[in-house]
Amino acid sequence: MKINKLSTLFLLISFGISAQEVPSEVLKLTENIDTNKIKAHVAYLSSDALLGRKPGKPGYQMAVDYVIKEYKSMGILPAGENGGYTQKVNLRNSKLVKEKTSLSFTQSDGSSKKLTLGEDYLFYANPEKAKVDFNAPLVFVGSGIDAPELGFNDYKNIDVKGKICVVLQKSPDNVPANVKLHLRYPSTYQDYALKHGAVGVLLCNYENNTARFKVGANLSIQGGSNVSIKPDGKLTPSANYMGGNMQLAGSITVDVLKDLMKANGLNLEEIWKSLEKGNYVSQNLKTTATGSYESIYSDIDSYNVIGKIEGTDKKLKKEYVIHSAHLDHLGVGKAIEGDSIYNGAHDNASGVAAALEIARTYSQLTIKPKRSMLFLMCTAEEMGLLGSAYFANNPTVPKKDIVVDVNTDMPTFLAQLESIAPLGAEHSTLEDITKKAAKLLNLSIETDPEPTEGRFVRSDQYSFVKAGIPALHVKFGHINSNKNLAEDVKKWRAAHYHKPSDQIENGFVWSASRKYAQVNFLISYMAAQDKKRVSWKKDDFFYLRLKK
Repeated sequence: MKINKLSTLFLLISFGISAQEVPSEVLKLTENIDTNKIKAHVAYLSSDALLGRKPGKPGYQMAVDYVIKEYKSMGILPAGENGGYTQKVNLRNSKLVKEKTSLSFTQSDGSSKKLTLGEDYLFYANPEKAKVDFNAPLVFVGSGIDAPELGFNDYKNIDVKGKICVVLQKSPDNVPANVKLHLRYPSTYQDYALKHGAVGVLLCNYENNTARFKVGANLSIQGGSNVSIKPDGKLTPSANYMGGNMQLAGSITVDVLKDLMKANGLNLEEIWKSLEKGNYVSQNLKTTATGSYESIYSDIDSYNVIGKIEGTDKKLKKEYVIHSAHLDHLGVGKAIEGDSIYNGAHDNASGVAAALEIARTYSQLTIKPKRSMLFLMCTAEEMGLLGSAYFANNPTVPKKDIVVDVNTDMPTFLAQLESIAPLGAEHSTLEDITKKAAKLLNLSIETDPEPTEGRFVRSDQYSFVKAGIPALHVKFGHINSNKNLAEDVKKWRAAHYHKPSDQIENGFVWSASRKYAQVNFLISYMAAQDKKRVSWKKDDFFYLRLKK
């Protein structure tokens, strides 16, 4: 739609958006977002020459060099380490030494039972300590959640200091979808336990059968777990491991937990029923866990790429609005139909391309926004959001001055953009900003159309949320004149997601990329211009979590 100055003013007034927030010349500039440039970025980043952009490989370095070249061509300043554009991220894969891993449960009467790794239990390898010996009492903490504001207070009136917490995992009912996703992460359970002085956590998924447990456990043992390591040797907390004083993190089967409860005069089925009713079931156990394990490491260096456009307000330019996108993909892997290069055109060359075009649009502004802009291309998202977690916990600018993160990950340009699902916006004043941006572009807003996919916790914005920084991830909505869009997306994902066929030839509607870049630009621009910085809603779970 062609927008002239008069119609722009009408739109601004109608939607309660002041001309100071989005001047007409800025809105008009977004019309010049170049879909050909977006396509060219995708074409290069997803080409076979980059071999799937796997961190630590030459193809990923080619992607890093490409982004730096683009930043320089736009006049975007370096904002990495040592005056450069990069931030080094040490990535560590940790694996258990199976023959040096053991776990036994000893009862108060002296009887003991030795468990079998991969069949009865799983440990996560320890990325900080190569050898761990443990001998600690077990304590049952119900569903393992310490969130009284949600009606969960499993650590009430029970001492877990120096003990290993046994958790019976239960998805909490009647809580927002994003909160439920956050509460299901292993590191969330560990975080609660650590804050109460525990030294370990053993999770049990009551709805997981033994056969499925064995498959998952042995895949985990074979592949190990990934974290990012700081220069002092300490880890950045990841999805599976919090670090700190955590001696032991892992899981046990339902059969093991049944036997454990029986040995303590308890019935697991009755406990589960009581837990489902919302009853408090935490209690001490007369059982001690004893064992040891060793871990071996494989380290590689990779890089986040960070550029900056300085703000114009004398005070507010010290604060930062971030555009992020993950630069990595899966590299070279198992061949499918003769192709072993996982190109990652949609995931996430397209998100990087959109962010680069947003950066170019900012570079062309005659008057830059009040706050400074950071453009962050993250490494190792596919390994567990490691690059973004590293930056969010060890930023190259003062953490307190980061206002918001606007993340672009796998936009999926399969159809014209008519509706957006701004994942995470509802937790902060980003919600109001997003509504204004959407209305300017005649976009409707919907809630996450695929909440079971867990997309809020599977992309880099989640790293910022966990670090206390408001963030969102704009996804295509499914409300569209193409009534089969949801089904088309489902079919595309089944055919191409995380497969070598995720290539530029498969499923791009390039004209859709302009409006997607526009709405993300307008969200960040209004956040950068507003005298009030983006803030958490005061009754929001993620805000209350920070206050503890």
